[in-house]
Amino acid sequence: MAGEAARGEKLKMKMEKPFQEKPEFEHLRKVIRRETKQGPVPIIEMTIDPDIMSEATGIDFPCEQYRELAKFSSKMTPEGAMLGLKFLDLCAAFYPAAGYDYVTMYPTLPFIYTPSQLKPNPQQQGRARFWQQEHEGLLATREQFEAYPWPKPGEVLTFPIDYVAGKMKPGMKGMAFFIGIFEQLRMLTGFEALAVKSIEEPDLVEDIIRRVAVVDQAALEKIAAHPSVGAVFYADDLGFNTGLMLSPGWMREHIIPVDKRIAEIVHKQSKPFLFHTCGKVDALMEDLIEVVKIDARHSFQDNAYPVEEEYRKYHDRISILGGLDLDLLARATPERVRARTRQILEACSDGGYCMGSGNSVTNFCKPENYYAMIDETRKWNEEHS
Repeated sequence: MAGEAARGEKLKMKMEKPFQEKPEFEHLRKVIRRETKQGPVPIIEMTIDPDIMSEATGIDFPCEQYRELAKFSSKMTPEGAMLGLKFLDLCAAFYPAAGYDYVTMYPTLPFIYTPSQLKPNPQQQGRARFWQQEHEGLLATREQFEAYPWPKPGEVLTFPIDYVAGKMKPGMKGMAFFIGIFEQLRMLTGFEALAVKSIEEPDLVEDIIRRVAVVDQAALEKIAAHPSVGAVFYADDLGFNTGLMLSPGWMREHIIPVDKRIAEIVHKQSKPFLFHTCGKVDALMEDLIEVVKIDARHSFQDNAYPVEEEYRKYHDRISILGGLDLDLLARATPERVRARTRQILEACSDGGYCMGSGNSVTNFCKPENYYAMIDETRKWNEEHS
């Protein structure tokens, strides 16, 4: 099935109808950059779990095996490489068949991170999720920092971009997914250790940030310049339901300058810089808008920072992406999802908005709810054409 999609043959989706037949990334770009208020409202996601893509397309993909290999943040194995190719084939088949304007691409940095814990959730059909080990990471001491096999600047695997680019439909571009500096820092040190070391060993934390930033910036020089990449989706969780993970002052001193340089690299190629962060990050929004100069903010949840509220506050300065609460996609009925989708579209109808989930389409979301969100957006666009 993946081979058929790669040859351009029509893939029959399990959803009733694709969002659109003809992709138009240029329209998506204009909406994100707030260069147009004309419809249709595009759809967008940061990531979609392979379980959902496999279910939607009917393509058999070994999701559990893929997760089991991916939980160990180590160098590529032949088995991992073959699974990686299958995953890229799945992405290349799913995104055009569902009606997106882009295919998510996964350029890879050769960092070795603290291995994640893979735990099944009995309330989610036993499907497993990754959980970061937060107490202590790989870089707990100066000696570990010195002994760590740091990647060389520019050492980034762009093969996933080249591979998927050859399978995209006309009108599509790649959406390069990139893990942000603060998330990388936590994956190297563990969050609990990072919080302590930011006070007790600030020099060590600063040195780790500098080393990671050099690698990230050189990697994004290559990624952003790639002709098949249309935008960069930069994922850097800075907060939780009520505030930032570390103080605003610390974030401004250590994280914002790195994000600013990275955004400049992407903007130098005239490409949008989409910023994902979980959490209530009001204390940093002015910095993200005025200093980093993000083009769009992503990740919202109804119980803490609903999308309508953020749209009202910021849509005249940046675009707002997604916002349909993950809890609804996981536990509600399709009818409730359709109602909430329409409610969001009506509230965010003054341009600078793309519909999607509040975070990502996870493996515990109900496929029928995901289809309902896409289909209702399509219907709303037809009614407001």
